[in-house]
Amino acid sequence: MLDRSLADFGPQAYGNMDYPDCTAATLANCARAVSYLNGYDLTVDPATPLEFYGNFLGNPPDLADTDGANVVELLTYQGARGFNIGPQSLVANWGTIDTTSRSALARCLSRLGPVYLGITLREREMDTSAVWDVVSGRDDGPKVGGHAVPLWSYAGLADDSICQIGTWGRWQAVTWGWLAARLDEAHGLVWRQLEKADGFYIGLTPDGLAAEL
Repeated sequence: MLDRSLADFGPQAYGNMDYPDCTAATLANCARAVSYLNGYDLTVDPATPLEFYGNFLGNPPDLADTDGANVVELLTYQGARGFNIGPQSLVANWGTIDTTSRSALARCLSRLGPVYLGITLREREMDTSAVWDVVSGRDDGPKVGGHAVPLWSYAGLADDSICQIGTWGRWQAVTWGWLAARLDEAHGLVWRQLEKADGFYIGLTPDGLAAEL
């Protein structure tokens, strides 16, 4: 179990209610989450994640008419050019986690803070804020498309155990069973600029954990 209070910290939408910039919004929310866990608030200009998304796509004239971004390509882009959040530019080192290993995801959550997820949504998820779960025999509707979210906490590792992800400016309860059915990719992010002064990360091990100096 990794119980993190949801009372005084929450994700921001950063335009994702109107634009398909979930990849950039999740990057910003992951940075804010790491800062929060280290005991301080990170200032993110609300306009900068959408601006970053537009820059990544080459500044098309209508961002609302775009199809989103590839997670790996966007993470690679920020690693090379930085992620401008207004007051400063951040860079996250990152590594891919085995999506079939709940223990690896749980360890990464415990060690690095949030985990950056790429998931596939279906129609039912667009229509309800109740716990997202998969039920045998139930039709959840056709695929809506890919989505990026931060994974924040979990209460056990069983199929029916509840996890919290951040999407569209709020926390959403999901089950591990749902994640197993919807999860496409998972990445651990290391923000050297946001870590405490008494230690910093030097890289990711193959199972998604950070090595520390």
